[in-house]
Amino acid sequence: MKRNYDFSNISMNGRAAYAVMCAERYALAKFPDKDWKPLFTWMWQITSDYFDEWYYKYMEILPEYLYEFDNYKDAEFDYLSENDYNYYADFLRDIDKNMETLMVIPADISMVYCYTTIPGKGKESLDLVNKAIKILRENGIELPDPKSVEFSLFSEKDGWGKPFDGTKLSIIL
Repeated sequence: MKRNYDFSNISMNGRAAYAVMCAERYALAKFPDKDWKPLFTWMWQITSDYFDEWYYKYMEILPEYLYEFDNYKDAEFDYLSENDYNYYADFLRDIDKNMETLMVIPADISMVYCYTTIPGKGKESLDLVNKAIKILRENGIELPDPKSVEFSLFSEKDGWGKPFDGTKLSIIL
């Protein structure tokens, strides 16, 4: 097994971006006929929004929450429109567990240290990035270049890094 890249100098924002990049690679490799633009438009907002604000909007399209109720009205979503609910309920129905996990990893990264300081170099978030890497490796999918997020430094903003337009890193948008 190849040695993992050391993300310890990459900010939380950069780590989240890398996780989204991994999700994109997996989505295109495993489900090439789907139009992933709407989903990744949501996902890439993580790099420019406050993590918690992004999370509370984004979590509503995660399959574990999206399918918790049988219909839109029972779910009482705060952000998801009924049209978006119907779209994502259909769109995500046939994805596999790995894709679900790759959708959740950026959300987990966004919340792992939310409302607190990051201990050390943020081991839990590094473990989440490595979980995404492992899924791609196990499926023979080429990893995104880690150097593409090196500009987002852990030394900036107490480890969080500065907001940036992550769509520039996207291979889908």
